[in-house]
Amino acid sequence: MRIFNIKNPKTIPIPNQKVDERDTMFARIARTLNTDAYNHYYSNNPNLKKKDDHIRSLPPLLDPKGKYYNVDHSERATQLFDSIENISINEKIVSKYVKLFKNAKSNTKVLKRIATELGAVGVGSTNLEEIFIYSHKGRLDYNYSEKIKLEHKSVFVFLVEMDFNQMRHSPKANVIFESANQYYQAAVIAKTLEAIVLKLGYDAKAHYDAHYDIILPPIAIQAGLGELGRNNILIADKYGSRVRIGAVTTNLILDYDNPISIGTARFCNVCKKCATSCPTKALSINNKSFVRGIYKWTTKVENCYSIWRFYGTDCGICMAVCPFSHRTNWFHYLIRKVVKFFPIFNRILLFFDELIYGKKWQIK
Repeated sequence: MRIFNIKNPKTIPIPNQKVDERDTMFARIARTLNTDAYNHYYSNNPNLKKKDDHIRSLPPLLDPKGKYYNVDHSERATQLFDSIENISINEKIVSKYVKLFKNAKSNTKVLKRIATELGAVGVGSTNLEEIFIYSHKGRLDYNYSEKIKLEHKSVFVFLVEMDFNQMRHSPKANVIFESANQYYQAAVIAKTLEAIVLKLGYDAKAHYDAHYDIILPPIAIQAGLGELGRNNILIADKYGSRVRIGAVTTNLILDYDNPISIGTARFCNVCKKCATSCPTKALSINNKSFVRGIYKWTTKVENCYSIWRFYGTDCGICMAVCPFSHRTNWFHYLIRKVVKFFPIFNRILLFFDELIYGKKWQIK
């Protein structure tokens, strides 16, 4: 197992076992009763059938029966999610950006510039570890159970920001509209970058909502875009948990970024606001556990997703309550620097955070 050096992190802990996408919560809940995929999965996982069937019996996300259903936000979110599959890339934009690679000294710098101009708030690149590629497809029925073969050597990964003003209303419908909006934006960026790299004559594959062959959070961490928090979500510098991740894998030669430390893990050890605010206690309030060869905080995914179905939204409380997710301004910038360089003050900072923002999330 690789050791993560807080002072000068060059590597991150690498699991010793691959993840099968069929076992992820989104894939499990995507199974339809009595289909071949359903029968296959639960014949191999009979212990999950009862709990998954119960969750499937709850109203779907964005359904009018959800507690926080909102006609405007919910319908707009539905349209955005439905539109992701049919995104078409503007060839004029692709051709314009392809020209930037002529005589470029660094492919990576050009890609970073393009992604930023397209709306990304964080960009990085790293080698593609085999362990972070899903073993089998599982999200959609048409390619369910296919083995994933991805021979690309590199990953270009980027972040898009979840709007602070929308997230402060978590778990209301604002949050699922904002999620849909940023999943859509991430898909546009990923598909545009894919088209550009293909136009250059290299192989590339965009990874976006429901079409991931890779596990994005550890890859984003490896590419220097943040750290993993107690909520098992990427914590990015400046934006905290208020980000969505997109990526393009490729055989285009890229320069690699190194992992960074922003003090997240040390702060999460004393904070626990995401865990105490979680309405279903899905997040661990205890120390890290040994999972697949590495130490990490655990999430009870069934608890987490069940409340999504009850609310009719993707909740977002653990993202919004995170102290790293506060507004991006000079004051919070300074606080983040104190967290990074002076962890001795973490408990004091947490005290004042709770004094100003409350110990638990208050639905607005």
